[in-house]
Order: sequence, then C-alpha cells, then structure tokens
Amino acid sequence: MENDQSIHQIVLAVPETIVEIKKCPSMGSVFLKAFLISPFRSNTIKDDVIVKKTRIILKNYLPDKELIKNYRIVCGFSKDRPEIIPISYLQTIFTGLLGKFITSPFFPISPLGLIHIFQSFEQKRPVSTDEILDLACTLDSIKKTGKGIETGFTLEVRSQGKLVWQGISVFFTRSPVKKKKTVEKKEETFLEKKETILVPAGTGRKYANVSGDYNPHHLYTVLARLFGFKRAIAHGMWSLARVVASLDKKFGIHDSAFVEASFKLPIFMPATTCLGYECQNDTENQQAIVNFELRDKQKGLPHLKGRLLKTISR
Repeated sequence: MENDQSIHQIVLAVPETIVEIKKCPSMGSVFLKAFLISPFRSNTIKDDVIVKKTRIILKNYLPDKELIKNYRIVCGFSKDRPEIIPISYLQTIFTGLLGKFITSPFFPISPLGLIHIFQSFEQKRPVSTDEILDLACTLDSIKKTGKGIETGFTLEVRSQGKLVWQGISVFFTRSPVKKKKTVEKKEETFLEKKETILVPAGTGRKYANVSGDYNPHHLYTVLARLFGFKRAIAHGMWSLARVVASLDKKFGIHDSAFVEASFKLPIFMPATTCLGYECQNDTENQQAIVNFELRDKQKGLPHLKGRLLKTISR
C-alpha cells in the first residue's frame, strides 16, 4: 500500500461486536442487497465518526473438494498433493463473509465501488480438504486518505481452535475530493521475466465459478462497460493465485509461508502478461524472499507486485 501524508485513522470502538452466522451467505442475495442499499450510503465518512469494531464468525465450515479441484485447474496449480488446500484458495472462502459484512449495518460506507487493492495471507501449516474450519472476518481499520477511504479486514481460519491461516484484505473507495498535482513517477526497475501467462477472455467467469466472486465487471464486457471499463477485467485474486501457482512449482509453498501483494492496473481480457521474480536468501532469519510482479507483456504496465517469504529447509 502506498504512503499518503494526509491519512486520518477512523476510531473503531471496542469491545468488538461478535456476530455468528450459520452458513455462507448467497452471493446473489449479497449483490441484490448491495444495489438496494448503496443509494442510502455515502462514499465518504466524517473524521469524528466512531465505528463499532465487528467480527463475523462462521463455524464448522467444510471445504468443497470439487471446488478446490477446479480451482487448481483454473489457477494453474499442480495436481500434486490434491488433499492440501492451496494457500490462496482460503481467501476465496471469505467471499461470502466479506459480502455479508459490507452490506451489514456495521459497514459505514457504500458497498458498491469497493476496489481490492491489497491482499496478504500467512499459512501456519498445510490445511487439508478434510478439516472442519472456523472462519472469522473482522473490520480492523478504516483510513481516510487524500484520494478516498481504505478499509482493512482481518481474515482468520482456525482448525480445532488453532490458527492455521490468516489474511488481510484492503479495499479502497474513491471519494469526491479535489485532485492534487501528480508527482512525477520515477523510472521503474523491471524484475527478470520468468514466464508468459495468458489470460483468456473467459477467465473471469471460470474464476467466479470456483471463488463465488461474481462481480459483473469480471464476467462480460457488456456488463463491465456499465461500471466504466472498456472490457471485462480479470479478478485481482485470480492473478495473484496464478502467480502463487507458478511460485509454488518453483519454490514449494506446501508448508508455512507468507504472501503479500498490491493490485495495480486491471487486466483487460484477453491479455498476455509476464511474471517476473527474483529470489534472495535471508540466512539470519532462515527465509527465502521472493519479490515478484505481473506485467503486461507488450507495454510493461504493472498489474501486481508483491513478495513471498518462505522458511528455508535445513
């Protein structure tokens, strides 16, 4: 996430409110509710407003093995160890919980117009497809910046009471503010290209089928144009998952690992992209650090930038 000198942190009141739900919400009902309530919510927020810190919990969740199998295919993961859930898949099971959250009274701004700008996840140990999981989604931060509002959610997966996976999702909402003069950008250093990744036209629909994220601008160009895009755009989480799948084949992300990435420019489908990365070993902390980026092959424009931290095997 980029630094902004005019950041104002909104106070989250504690103790937190805990809401337990019995099943994952239907995304159809989430989208319908989002459209219905959005005219009554603002895209900005007052500096002195106090928002209640809230956690939504879903217990006894059993992963769908068929969905995970298809997710592996759509995102390019290896067929090895099919009983282990890919590290990035666990973020997708929060799609419904996040949808439930942003359409609830606990979320103070409009659910429409949210842009996914950052994602991290840390896997403590491999999680199998047979484990019964407890999920928790918490609104942890709201920041007003010079360009809009950033909302941060912490995502937690527990198995038998122990934390096995944790992620942070950050979304951005543009606010009607005065535009400031843009700072001249420094020339970028490109990482060494390692792989060409094709993004076919139907990628958005395929990823929606395995993730539950049916945001219209990912599905068809005619729908994307209603949201101001010239063509349908790939999910940011698909691009991250596809990168992680390649890094998994190269470095092995089966055990404990940490991944973080910032989403940059959208990928208009169809597209041809290039994955670049560099690896260095932090011997003091016994970690391999892999910096990676996904760019447009022809113009070099950035779609994704991030890093992977993985314990070095002794």
